Amino acid sequence: MKKKTKLTGLMIVLIILAVWGVKTYRELQKPAIGLIKVEGGITTSLESLETIKDYEEDETIKAVLVRIDSPGGVVGPSQEIYQRLLKLKGKKPIIVSMGALGASGAYYIACAADTIYALPGTLTGSIGVLMEFVDVSEGIAKLGIKAGSITSGNLKDAGSPFRPMTEVERAYFKDVIDDTHAQFVEAVAKGRRLPIDKVRELANGRIYTGRQAKNLGLVDRLGGYDQALEEAKRLAGITGEPRIVQPAEPLGFFELAGRFLDGYAPHSLKTGGGSLRTVRLEYRIF
Repeated sequence: MKKKTKLTGLMIVLIILAVWGVKTYRELQKPAIGLIKVEGGITTSLESLETIKDYEEDETIKAVLVRIDSPGGVVGPSQEIYQRLLKLKGKKPIIVSMGALGASGAYYIACAADTIYALPGTLTGSIGVLMEFVDVSEGIAKLGIKAGSITSGNLKDAGSPFRPMTEVERAYFKDVIDDTHAQFVEAVAKGRRLPIDKVRELANGRIYTGRQAKNLGLVDRLGGYDQALEEAKRLAGITGEPRIVQPAEPLGFFELAGRFLDGYAPHSLKTGGGSLRTVRLEYRIF
């Protein structure tokens, strides 16, 4: 009797797993929108680059929605993400949705999109480049400390905090800043289809509200995440509720069990961890 009960229980579990597998497979074959989040200071690009690559290769993903809430960051990673999105743009629609902030390097990234959404109060723009230096030479002199360096060239220790900056060094750094700024201006002019002279006038480092940016042509439409998602659906030709794909955080046993229960438990027993259509465990996190 006990053996029969165990066998029955095993069969029930196998049936549930089979149904779950079929349902999951069908969900993963539905047309989807890939979500990328650019949040906080931009200091690295590896995770975003890998995610974009995955979205490009996944044929079920028909459009990409980039949610930005960032003040910007380092030039190189911002350019890498921008260039990778620009490459994807020719294959799949890219929509940007800005939250509270989408400035500097974050706005650089946004310029790769087909359509940029900003809220009326979003702070955006800040098209500029900044280098900051500290001079502590007078302070350490008062402490009786002397600092020096031996270099292979007269600009190798340019910007050293232990001595005042020379005019030659200042001109050197200004050239670097101006060239990087010119690259930013060119990216904005290209992405926003604006005359480069107009962009130069706007690119003095100031921030704009979303409403100001809309009037200046720096963003396309005023709206939030929901409006941007609807635009992504339209461009992707998706009707009904879309499947949203995003990089998944590593899950432990209880989280995985919760995902399973979300698919089959009565509503009152669901964990609130989200539905299966929002999860892709195969996306790697770097």
